[in-house]
Amino acid sequence: MAKNKNAKNNNSINFKDSIKTKLITIMILVAAIPLAVAVILSYSTSTAKALEDVADSAEWEVWYFQGRFETIYTSNVNMIESIAGNPIVVEYLMGGTDVTYEEVQDIIRECDEVLDDGDQTSIAGPTGMQVVRTSGDFIDVSEREYFQEAMKGHSFVSNMTVSKTNGKRMISFSAPVFDPDNNVIAVVHRNYNLNNFHELLAEETDATFMVDRNGALCAHAAYEIGEGAHEEVDMSNFYFFTATDSEGFYFEKDYDNRYIAYAKDPITGFTVCTSKTQEQVLGPARRSALIVVAVGLGLLVVAIIISLYMAKSFTDPINAVAGSLDALSDGNFKKVEKYSSRKDEFGLISRATNTLIEKLDDIVTNIKNSAGLVGSSSDELSDMADQISKTAEDVSHAVMEIASGASQQADEIQSASDNVGRIGDAVGSVQSSSNDLTTLAGKMKEASEISSTSLGSLQDSSAQMTAKIDDISSTIQATKDAVNNISEKVEGITSIATQTNLLSLNASIEAARAGEAGKGFAVVAEEIGKLAEDSKQMADDIRKEMEILLKQSEAAVDAAADVKNGNTDQQIALGETLDAVNGMLEDIRSTVGGVQLISEGADTCESSKNAVVDTMSALSAISEENAASSQETGASMQELSATVTTLAGSANDLKEIANKLNEEMKFFKSAN
Repeated sequence: MAKNKNAKNNNSINFKDSIKTKLITIMILVAAIPLAVAVILSYSTSTAKALEDVADSAEWEVWYFQGRFETIYTSNVNMIESIAGNPIVVEYLMGGTDVTYEEVQDIIRECDEVLDDGDQTSIAGPTGMQVVRTSGDFIDVSEREYFQEAMKGHSFVSNMTVSKTNGKRMISFSAPVFDPDNNVIAVVHRNYNLNNFHELLAEETDATFMVDRNGALCAHAAYEIGEGAHEEVDMSNFYFFTATDSEGFYFEKDYDNRYIAYAKDPITGFTVCTSKTQEQVLGPARRSALIVVAVGLGLLVVAIIISLYMAKSFTDPINAVAGSLDALSDGNFKKVEKYSSRKDEFGLISRATNTLIEKLDDIVTNIKNSAGLVGSSSDELSDMADQISKTAEDVSHAVMEIASGASQQADEIQSASDNVGRIGDAVGSVQSSSNDLTTLAGKMKEASEISSTSLGSLQDSSAQMTAKIDDISSTIQATKDAVNNISEKVEGITSIATQTNLLSLNASIEAARAGEAGKGFAVVAEEIGKLAEDSKQMADDIRKEMEILLKQSEAAVDAAADVKNGNTDQQIALGETLDAVNGMLEDIRSTVGGVQLISEGADTCESSKNAVVDTMSALSAISEENAASSQETGASMQELSATVTTLAGSANDLKEIANKLNEEMKFFKSAN
């Protein structure tokens, strides 16, 4: 019993070694790892997509406002160049007497009315002193950069300057006036109040600004330059100003951690920028990632619950069968009651185990009954041997008292002959019981062979299940390939939307350059751009859905592989069970050998009985020849004593075999 308890303790499984723990861990990892990868990829792609979208939008915005500024530049320069090339103005500046000051003043006034921006145009002579203006006093502009550049023979726009008369920030446009000999005789110049550009920016944005060629902030959509804390902002140390690229999008830590898109005007050298906060750029991506994390955690909880349920449904039947087999190893016939009604492989195992236990119970019961009969027969045989021994003593006394008479001796011999007959009957019973025991051992062997065949069939069914899992994996792989093909088509749609967007941007720029005449075309271009953005957004949404479907297909392939591995482990466990049943079959064969030994002992008893019968015949002859001498009678009694001793030894051997068989059968307990 101590050995059985130790074996039972050795069969206990640690929590970490349990297949239930491993199955739950694997299923949780199958859910958690794709979740972590999905969150990381989702955040990365969302962030990258957000940066890409903001970059496209911001770059389009700066080019749009750069185009608006270029339109302002072109309008002003064209206007002052038209004044500088006006023959009336040239003649007046050359000292012609046929042109009056008022005529030239009217020409300048008409130009200012066309531009209608509240600023005025003036003409300065070669010394820098103004000679014509619509109102106000003449001033000396000889020190101004725009005058000096225009005197070199080309049109020019100045950096931001502060008006000495009204303190406003402005830029100045200038154009040279040439005489017929192509000499510069004057400069037409015109101021532009940068607050007008601030108002233009403020109408459509709140974070766009412009700096001049020196890096000074000229105009900002959020506030007017020159008021309070916003005076004299120098941005020459920012990357967008020092960069050699004409346009770009980057993160500026020194500007309140903002993302800045910039575009440098190739004509004026001014830089138009727009900025976005980190929250504006990455906020939607972060919120999207949080949603993915929340959904993923919910799915992880569901996966844990499912894994617990599946692990329990797998391990409970196995534990029940293991408990029955463990009880059988301890001699108890305990059936698997709870799971035998299931229709799956576990139900088949449970039913096969119950069938085996029932057959073993019947076989052991029969062996116990037969062992009891053998024990009873051996007791009777031992009693008979004792009785024969006593009879031999009586015969010995009869020999010593031979004078008592031949009739008394004949009666004693007849009594001995009857006892020998009963011994023969007892030996026959032993032989019959041993034959029954041999038959029962054969039935036990046959039942074990049937159990071995059933476990082999179960192992074959498990192999077929593995093949079916392979077919499922192939189907999921085909679905994955189809998703990849759809993703390629979505990439084509995205490419078309991007090209359409670029076409809309180019059209917007051309419409801006066309000025008032291109406003209608600008609206159409803007609508086309919106359609392109919507197409691109829809393509991105489709691609995201395809990516999710693709990951789910990959997860399904991995899950099928895990199930296949688990089924393979089950096949290994069935193989081990089959080996155990085969080992039991060997033990049954050993039992059959023991039964054969009992049968041989019964044969020996039969031989001994025949010898006793022969002896009794001799004694009967001696009795009939009552005239024989006492010496011959003594010799016959010695021969009888030896025969009885042999019979007693055979009876004791048979009794020991019966007792040993009963001890071995005590190991098994009845299922009832």
